Amino acid sequence: MTSGEEEAAPQRRDGRPSPVSAHGGVTRAELFLDLVFVFAFINVAALMSARSHQDALVQGGLVLLLLWRSWAGYAWVGNLVRLDRGSLPVAVFLVATAILLVAVVIPEVFADRRGGLSGPLVFVVGFLAVRAGALLIIAVAYRGRVDPSATPARRAWPPLALSASLLLCGVLLPNRLSSVPHVELLQLLFFALATVIDYLGLRAVGVGSVQLTSVRHWAERHSLVMLMALGETIISIGTSRGFVGDKPITWSVLLGSVLGLVVVAFLWWAYFDIAALDAERALESTSGPSRARLARDAYTLLHLPMIGGLILVSFGLKHALGATEPGTAKEWGPAELSALYGGVVLYLIGLVAFEWRTVRRIGRGPVLGIVLVALLMPVARQATAVVSLGILAGALVCLVLAHVTVLRRRHRRLHGVVAVSAGREVDVTPEDLFLDLVFVFAFIQVTVLMTRNPDTAGVFRALAVLALVWWSWINHTWFTTMVRGSPNVRRLIALVVAALTLTLGIAAPQAFSDPPGGLPGPLIVVASYVTVRGVYLAALWVATRRHPPLRAPVVGAAVPTTVAAVLLLGAALADRATGGPLTLPATLLWVAAIVVDLSGGYLIGSRNWQLGSVSRWMGRYNLIILIALGQAVIATGMAAGGAPASGSALLNVGLSALLLSALWWTYVGTDVAVGQRFAELTTRHQRGALARDAYTYLHLFLVVGLVLVAFGLRTAASPGPPGAPLLFGRITLVCGVILFLLTDHLIWRRARRTVGRRRALSLVVAALAPATILLPVPWAIATLTVALSIVHLLGRTATPPLDSVVGDRH
Repeated sequence: MTSGEEEAAPQRRDGRPSPVSAHGGVTRAELFLDLVFVFAFINVAALMSARSHQDALVQGGLVLLLLWRSWAGYAWVGNLVRLDRGSLPVAVFLVATAILLVAVVIPEVFADRRGGLSGPLVFVVGFLAVRAGALLIIAVAYRGRVDPSATPARRAWPPLALSASLLLCGVLLPNRLSSVPHVELLQLLFFALATVIDYLGLRAVGVGSVQLTSVRHWAERHSLVMLMALGETIISIGTSRGFVGDKPITWSVLLGSVLGLVVVAFLWWAYFDIAALDAERALESTSGPSRARLARDAYTLLHLPMIGGLILVSFGLKHALGATEPGTAKEWGPAELSALYGGVVLYLIGLVAFEWRTVRRIGRGPVLGIVLVALLMPVARQATAVVSLGILAGALVCLVLAHVTVLRRRHRRLHGVVAVSAGREVDVTPEDLFLDLVFVFAFIQVTVLMTRNPDTAGVFRALAVLALVWWSWINHTWFTTMVRGSPNVRRLIALVVAALTLTLGIAAPQAFSDPPGGLPGPLIVVASYVTVRGVYLAALWVATRRHPPLRAPVVGAAVPTTVAAVLLLGAALADRATGGPLTLPATLLWVAAIVVDLSGGYLIGSRNWQLGSVSRWMGRYNLIILIALGQAVIATGMAAGGAPASGSALLNVGLSALLLSALWWTYVGTDVAVGQRFAELTTRHQRGALARDAYTYLHLFLVVGLVLVAFGLRTAASPGPPGAPLLFGRITLVCGVILFLLTDHLIWRRARRTVGRRRALSLVVAALAPATILLPVPWAIATLTVALSIVHLLGRTATPPLDSVVGDRH
């Protein structure tokens, strides 16, 4: 994502959308939309898990094809107009809400649950609204103009109308023909025909008038959705044992999780090491209809088998890790093994086709991987789930080793070809976002910890774990901002930290308990966190060995880190010794450790805060806010997905999505204010102090507010009778909103900006928010959403693009 450096188009005075610059990157509005699609991908795997082996592949495949067609439409729209300008953020929020509602009912698409609304009908109506929304945005953007870029949108309406008719027949006719034998096959037939017509529409619109405004945006958008799908597989690893968090953690669970992460990391490496950059370079070298045709074939169509492969891998990993405990062997069988291994093969086939279509090259590594995985599948059929996963992970690691040994000459030559693109300065690298997606799971697990203990003590315990997760993320951001070393070294460190963060997230719901029959949760959490801190300190020490001035912050950070590690280990061992609830000494040790650790940022001194690129520093924190919003969306959707699709449940989910969008909208502009302040500062000491205060510390409270909001929304969306948990959830929701608004105001003040009408009205909303606790849940959420929207509309001013106030200041 390049929110800090893209050449943004100016705001139009008439409120109409602005065109994308020829060098613009993906906007945050688009990334927010993609985070909602992550949840939809997760539910495709859930749909497959709930069906018989014969139906899972067909039904899951049809739903994935429809979802991908929706996503591809918005990738095209985002390439033509800026989705973060004018009134388009409102349209993005509405589309995100529709996608979330579609995702919630995905498990009911082909098997409607009794006692609620028609799940298939809700899915189809929501899907059609999302599809039509993309075309409407284009129509509004090019209203009153004769522009060939709008021609494909006009031609896309007839295929969509025909597809819509078939989808509606597929959900309405089976209810009227319930006595007809095999009526389910009739529904599948209607969905299949509608899908075929929708994809044939890609050819019907033609490519002669299709224009790519920004090749960089197009390639980056598809790279990001690949990362999102990889993140979905990571979440499936962590959630393979459910969202309750009370099952014992065993060595086989941890080993299987790490092996699963190795598989996902290889798939990430296979795409992002060379293929993605080389394909973008090839797309840049073409023009006219050839470029449009290449963009359609290589990206819109050939990325689909890779996404499908990742969904299958997610399905296989979920079952493999669910069968690691005694008595769960029934979760693993030939179908699950075929999904796991077949998903890897399908992904690599798609990658081979992608490389051939873009650069006319057949990668030896992917082809070798296809052959090797196919040959190992019969061997793995005789093994347990963990052993099968180990065989697959071992084979993929051998492929990486072959690239750096036997195939190293060709690998180095190809790296030299894409070196220019690889060296391009961006706010967020693929390895950064890959690791951030692991933190999505960690944030979700913090809300699970709250759910297990829905009281004040439970919230503070969860926030203690959140502080550890946050400081781990801070260390990664600090490391990647300071160190510009070998990409392979950074990737290895990111993989190690991802494995440790995944382990921490798995154990987070048991951070203060010790279920019988498993490993001690507190010790796993503490050991994972301490190891992460040690890895970054060691990496920074080695990286700065030739730069003595840069070692000062490393030495300064080592002291509080060591003290905090000793205190945390003492607290974990004290819990282990008592074997009961959290004791007062252990509580004091936890508090002392967190205070000491978080104070380290001030102990090293602001002069020693090495920012590197200010734009990159700001981009990382902007992204983590979106990540926190994404985990709130996923937590809310998963809480609502366990019951039939009732009107009240869908209303709560829709209002929750709009509230999260309003909070994100409140945050937009604050980063610009801080960027303006950075541009005014002249010394490293001043910039370091601003980066420390406004980002490292105050952004923590923004994330805390969003996690509290996520817990409140999850409680509100969960089916169940009203009572004390629901009341506590409403209180937590309101406290999260208040904390978010107050922290946003403090960041504004820290940037020395004038408090205008918008910030003043936000404080009024924060002061009046407690009154919504007395309202029913839908009314409370709606009131907060409307109030925040009014604040923005009344206080709206033209916000300059971030790159106009922040350059590459070092």
